Amino acid sequence: MKKLSRSKLKEIKGATSCTGCPVQNNYGNGPEYSASCASYFSLSQNCQMCVDVSADCFEN
Repeated sequence: MKKLSRSKLKEIKGATSCTGCPVQNNYGNGPEYSASCASYFSLSQNCQMCVDVSADCFEN
């Protein structure tokens, strides 16, 4: 398999762009996180792929 350059990856339809997403936040339950799991789930699907999130947000 051939590796693609970053510029080629950006050209692929559906490529993720994190522009406008709050990438400075990290999401989880607890004081060590800057935002809650509820805030994470309120983000658009595109932004959810751009931020750090704790596995705790996916446990039932």
